[in-house]
Amino acid sequence: MLKDQNIKKSSVHSELYNLIPENHILRKINEAIDFSFIHELVKESYDVYYGRPANDPEVLFRLLFLQNLYQLSDRQVITDCQVNLAYKWFLGLNPEDPLPDPFQLSRFRRNRLGVAGVERVLAHIVQQCVK
Repeated sequence: MLKDQNIKKSSVHSELYNLIPENHILRKINEAIDFSFIHELVKESYDVYYGRPANDPEVLFRLLFLQNLYQLSDRQVITDCQVNLAYKWFLGLNPEDPLPDPFQLSRFRRNRLGVAGVERVLAHIVQQCVK
């Protein structure tokens, strides 16, 4: 079940994100690519009324993006996101927010995206980059 993903709580700790340099690669990527299309892409694979509230698909995909960008395992990307402010900022989370379990990444990759979904995501990202 997908919960409303538009509700973000502000945090007193979010001031720490000002320490991330303006020219950081993740700031540039975040500026160039709008990842919100992921919600539309995977919404059919979630039940609207039943089940536990799901992790935000955009956060899960951003974790997969970080994983591929920095060549990290599922477990390592979660571990690194716990201590790297730039990664946490890129995910759109507050510094104190919890991260999903590493097993969620493989489930999301396999059950929500699948091979066809990954190809659609890549095509969408390439289209944004061309523009």
